[in-house]
Amino acid sequence: MPRKSRKTDGQSNRNRFESRRRRSNPPNRRQFLRGAAGAAAVTAGFGLSSGVSAADGADYDYDVVLDIVDDLGADPTGEEPINDALAKAVEYDSVKVVFPDGEYLIENGPGGDGFARWDFGTGDEVGRVGDLALVGDGDVTLTPPDGGRHNVLTIWGRDLRIENFRVDQTAHDTSTGITAVAEDRLVVRDIHYDGTVTGDYVEVPAPGDERIPEDPTCLIPGLLEEDGTGLIENVRAPDGVESFSRKGGVWVNFLHAGDLLFDRCEFSNFSDNALYGSPPGQSGLGQQGSVRVENCYFENNNVTAIRLGTPGSYAKNCTVVTEAGEVPATPWGAITSRAGWVWYTFDGSYENVDVVHNHPAGQGILDHNDDTRDVALEVKNCRFELNGDGATAIRFSDPGVERLSAKNVSVTGEAGDGTALVLGNADIDVKNLCLSQTGDDRDGISLSNATGSIRNAAIDVTGQRIVADDDSDVTVRNLLERANCPSARGRHPLS
Repeated sequence: MPRKSRKTDGQSNRNRFESRRRRSNPPNRRQFLRGAAGAAAVTAGFGLSSGVSAADGADYDYDVVLDIVDDLGADPTGEEPINDALAKAVEYDSVKVVFPDGEYLIENGPGGDGFARWDFGTGDEVGRVGDLALVGDGDVTLTPPDGGRHNVLTIWGRDLRIENFRVDQTAHDTSTGITAVAEDRLVVRDIHYDGTVTGDYVEVPAPGDERIPEDPTCLIPGLLEEDGTGLIENVRAPDGVESFSRKGGVWVNFLHAGDLLFDRCEFSNFSDNALYGSPPGQSGLGQQGSVRVENCYFENNNVTAIRLGTPGSYAKNCTVVTEAGEVPATPWGAITSRAGWVWYTFDGSYENVDVVHNHPAGQGILDHNDDTRDVALEVKNCRFELNGDGATAIRFSDPGVERLSAKNVSVTGEAGDGTALVLGNADIDVKNLCLSQTGDDRDGISLSNATGSIRNAAIDVTGQRIVADDDSDVTVRNLLERANCPSARGRHPLS
């Protein structure tokens, strides 16, 4: 008989986890994603490199392997919910559940979180699972009921793997997501969200209006242990939402304490943050886990594409694009599309990031003026094309910022008015800057209460090249007037 879960102390669980043998991961057979290997080959063609997490492609043996249809009686036609079958599966302490080709309906649980096993549920929903893998074998779709606005899965456990599923939110007024929080190891791989989320959305006067429907975030991941490792790979949500909704792509759980890597993912067309990775940095609540973002693509997102807030976090080899008229508005009609937004105790970098902003509200990499504490930022080998008047490529000027390094940065485009780089209240190191902006009354760099140096900068603008206040003491060396700057690449590396 298969072994069901038993009560064990935390150390016993950890010893079982660490001693479990590994074996190779089975190949992904989904045709529409073409596999993570194919995506890796494409990104390699763009000169991109994939980071490696401890939670990489390796897999663990499971004590029990079950077919959700043959062994657990689930309906693969999408007519009957599979919640009871999932409830049977998670009784085992170490189980891999295989989903054959089909469509699987997951109804909302009593706590409003789809099929749930976690710390904050109600009734049978309360409690974490052990080692659990949910793996699609073929073309497999998970779907909430039409008109539902809840997660399909809310799972907390010791070792979690969720892999190879479509998630269907094509029906009108249907919005869903997956919450996956692990203690030691998390892998979420080859997930595709289908459908632009639609609804009876209306513009409201201000945030908090009761007419704003609750839309679950597509993905809420996290690692509860400091040495926990997570990999979010080839997760794509390209269709986003209609204007006046409030839905984001990713919200990293504020209890995240480990290390989480996003690799070859896409989150596009969201009215809220595409990748909201700063919550672990919150004072008093956040557990300071790192969030690393590599080889990812973001298009037409409101608020922020890549938002980070903890030491060890970074974005690398990513592309951020906006088009005029294509960014969905918040319920109160606001649009500001930042490529990067740095909060809390961020200490990391944005490296080899391409930003192309054709939307007039597009912005570059900014700090948050009320919630930065001892922030250190390195921007290197990044290219910005800004075509909206007043847009800023880099803005780090508020108290709480300690160190800013900008090296091998290019800024081009037709933006006028305002200043391309706004720097202050920090020690700055700007080197090999190439800045060419053709719009009227455009300044290059503004300095306020700044120290440090600007070296080898080519600045070609219609306004002043450098504007500094009396409190700044910045050494400028080898300043050039003419600039032939490399352009940002707005190509989609995952296509």
